[in-house]
Amino acid sequence: MGALERPALIEGEPTDEGAWRHWLAGLRCHELSLEDWLPATARLVVVAPHPDDEILASGGLISTHVAQGGRVQIVAVTNGEASHNGTPAVNPDDLAYLRRHERWLGLRQLGLAQPSVVALALEDGRVQQRGADLLARLMPLLRPDDVVVSTWENDGHPDHDMTGQMVRRASVAIGCTHLAAPVWMWHWATPGDTRIPWLRLRAVPLSAEAGSRKQTALAAHRSQLGPRSADLGAVLGPAIVARAAWRTEYYFV
Repeated sequence: MGALERPALIEGEPTDEGAWRHWLAGLRCHELSLEDWLPATARLVVVAPHPDDEILASGGLISTHVAQGGRVQIVAVTNGEASHNGTPAVNPDDLAYLRRHERWLGLRQLGLAQPSVVALALEDGRVQQRGADLLARLMPLLRPDDVVVSTWENDGHPDHDMTGQMVRRASVAIGCTHLAAPVWMWHWATPGDTRIPWLRLRAVPLSAEAGSRKQTALAAHRSQLGPRSADLGAVLGPAIVARAAWRTEYYFV
């Protein structure tokens, strides 16, 4: 599937979160059976373009897998140092350090006592130009029996898109199961949007505990939840925070 035509990167008002919930309830997409698809013996590998993407994409799934004794490996593509571009008072190096710490705190909230994170440290905002390098660095990290989660390759953020594309290619080459999570798609798409492959969408219901852990983990990313400056709002606005509270996570398969 080629790149979709869509609005400029995450601009404008988001599609109403309540409208999504109503429409998805009617869609009744198939559920993934974790007993068959992600047994406790499998390793879950989550490839996140930025700190917090592992939570937005699959925080509930991570918590569920940890609770059943499963292993989780996080692959951090960037350190998220560009999230406050346009805010001169914020030093990118300091922000990268802060965001790595927020990631660690968030993963702890998901039940990972000692989070395992492989940091690739590609430049935030320029992953699209480093696709070949990303692919080469992913290949030795994956095993055929892994279940690999990434952002969807048509999610609407260049870093998300390239990460999803390269994870898909690596998973095909190695033989991993790959699930692609929409994160920003919910912002720019609309219910029933014909550009979206809805027949490939699968649902993973979350327990109350997993849902609660996901929200607590997201709250650890304080740098993304508050205003960046007097003129710039939060990176993660009310709509995406509300979506993170859904009791179901969705993946393209």
